[in-house]
Order: sequence, then C-alpha cells, then structure tokens
Amino acid sequence: MEKVIFNELVKNSKAVLLKGQDLSPSYQEAMKSALGVFEKSGIPTKKNEDWKYTNIGAHLSPRFYQMNESIISDVPKSVLDKQGMIIFNNGIFNKFLSVLPAGIELDSLSPEEKFFDTFDSLNFGVAISPLAIKIKKNSVIKFPISIIHLVDDVGVNKMISPRLSISVEENSKASFVEIFESTNNDLFQYTTNAVTKFNLLPNSYIEHVKIQTEAANSVHIGLTNANVAANATFRSVTVDLGMLTARHNINVALNAPAAETSVHGLFAIKKSEHTDVFSTITHFAPHTNSDQLFKGILGGESHGIFTGKIIVKQDAQQSNSSQLNKNLVLSKKAHIDTRPQLLVHADDVKCSHGATIGQLSFDEEFYLESRGIAKERAKRMLCYGFAADALYKIENDEIRNFAINLVTENFEKTALID
Repeated sequence: MEKVIFNELVKNSKAVLLKGQDLSPSYQEAMKSALGVFEKSGIPTKKNEDWKYTNIGAHLSPRFYQMNESIISDVPKSVLDKQGMIIFNNGIFNKFLSVLPAGIELDSLSPEEKFFDTFDSLNFGVAISPLAIKIKKNSVIKFPISIIHLVDDVGVNKMISPRLSISVEENSKASFVEIFESTNNDLFQYTTNAVTKFNLLPNSYIEHVKIQTEAANSVHIGLTNANVAANATFRSVTVDLGMLTARHNINVALNAPAAETSVHGLFAIKKSEHTDVFSTITHFAPHTNSDQLFKGILGGESHGIFTGKIIVKQDAQQSNSSQLNKNLVLSKKAHIDTRPQLLVHADDVKCSHGATIGQLSFDEEFYLESRGIAKERAKRMLCYGFAADALYKIENDEIRNFAINLVTENFEKTALID
C-alpha cells in the first residue's frame, strides 16, 4: 500500500509543479530538484531508525491540494490579535485576510538545496504558495502574532503543504502562535505536511508556540527549524491534543557563542491516537545553552514517542544542556517509547538528561476525593497539574492562557481518563 501511495505522490507532485508559474524560474528549478530528492529518498519506513516507532506511510493522502478559487473570508476565531495574523487556507497563503504588523514585511523567496528530511524536500517541491517574511532590525512586536493553518472541505483527502520562512534581524523580538485546525474535526481526513523555518540574527528573540488541534482522522507531519546566531534566543513549545498520526520534527542549531534555546512541549492523547516527537538540538559553538522539558499524557490505546537528541560538537566547549521527558500513562493499553540521547564530543560541558514513566498517584486521588471532589474530577485535576509545568513554559501571557484553555477543554470533553 505504501508503494502505491508513493507512486501516486510522485505522479501528482509533477502535476502540482506546473502550477507554480508565479514563482521565479530559479525557484521552480529548485522545486523540481527537491522533488527529485523525495523520489530518490521515498517514504520512510520503520527500518529507518528515526521512524522505527511510526508507520507514517499507512495513512498518507496520495494527492496534493492545488490552488482553488474559494477563499475563506472570515477571520478564524483562534486568532489572538487581529493586528498580526498570517492565514493559510489548505496550505495556501491568504494574502487578502492576513495582516502583517509594523516591523514585519514580505521577504524574497530563496531556492533551497539542502533539506531536513524527505518530507521537507516534498514540501518544498509542492508548496506553490510559499511565504517568506522578515522582522526588521530593532523591531519589537508586543502582541502575539497568530499563524493559522485552516483546512476546509476542499482540502479533504489531499495533502496540505504550507511553507513559511521567517528571518529575524538584529535586536528584534516577537512571539508567534502557530495553530493547525480544520473546519470539521469529526469528519475530515487529510494530511498536513508543514514546514516553518526561523533564521535568528544576533541579539534577536523569538517565541514560537505550535498547537495541533486538527481533525481526529487526519495525519500531521511538521517541521520546526531554527538557526540561532550569537546572543539570540529561540523558545519553542509544542502542544499536541491528539489525532490519527502526528509527527513533530523540531530541529534547532546553536551556531554562535551565547546562542540559546528552550524546546518544551506537551502531548495529551487518547483512544488509538499516535504522536511522535523527534527533537534535535545541536550545539555548534562554545558557551551555548539549551533546555528541554517534554511531557506526555496517554490514555486508551494511544501510543506516544519522544526522541530528544542533544548533540554537542567538539568546538562547543563550556556549553550547558539539560533535558527531561516525563510521561503519565492512564491505561494499561497505552504505550510510550522515550529515547533521550546525549551525543557529546566536547570535554568541558554540563549536560544532563532523563525520562520518567508513571501513573496517577492513588494517595493524591484519595486526598482530593476525601475533600468531596468526584473521582473523575480528581483525576482530571491531577492530569492538568501534571501538564501545567510544560504549559507555563510559554512566556507570552495571551498565548499561555489560550493554550491552557485548550488543554483544559480537551480534558473536559474527551474520555482521556480510563
């Protein structure tokens, strides 16, 4: 079946390439080369070490969404502040609805030759509406900027391919919340293959919060990539509330002294949902710092995977890195695979990592019940308490409150507790 899907993707990608006529000839040529990379690499299988726990090819949509005349005209309710919003409809940038605040402007598109993986190359080859923006030097955006990826009925049974590149110039600061959602979470089935890339210049600061609330039967493949320069800070938080299959790739490179990153997250999954988080943080330069806390809450027959890879290169002396993965398993059939990894090639560093897997505390449940709190309510309160550490890593108040409300609502309306 995976071979059939791969052949369909290759065939349909060539048809999509003909639609990118608004792009420069050099960019179109790069798209063609990227599709060649995908055709050569293929869809990863469990024989690939990085994909050993996720059979991603089983549910991929074999056709791509192409440009459609229908444009959504209403601002999505999930937009936090209408002063700054970047809207993608079925992977196509909606320039009519989007608003770039002062200090942010459109940037030129650059052809790419190197890709993170096969899905990054596929995305580049079929993203006929890629977007590049630039945060200008010394710009400080005080309100959160919403990036909304909305899939409607015309995107059903197709692969959605948004691509966004954000260049952050010196001394600039901004907070982004990137939300993936659909107009019908109960019925829709599709695949999202999304790429969001950041390039931070010296003394810049970016907070990026990714929230996945897509249709229950859909597939999500996402790459968040960041290159961090001297004295710059990239903060990342990923929140996944469950779907058929999700793979979150997070790749951060600390390229110069005093570059810093924190990569945190939470997934709360139930039933037979599957979430795979693969995080790579590479220290290329001395005096760089990274910190990571990822939490998982698993109910039903769900399957969660966390791979946290910290790489410290030989030249990255006097760097600091800490990593912790904590998981709460709520049922006997839920399963978690956790792989914290340290690859240290320098001898003057401080590095730590760890992982825990546990269940709800009987004593804590009993304490809450003895205070008149119903059993199910007590369990949900304990789940939220477990999740809170990760959610409070979000620095922007508006984004943090938005994420907390989503997680709380998710606990209330789903059978997370068995």
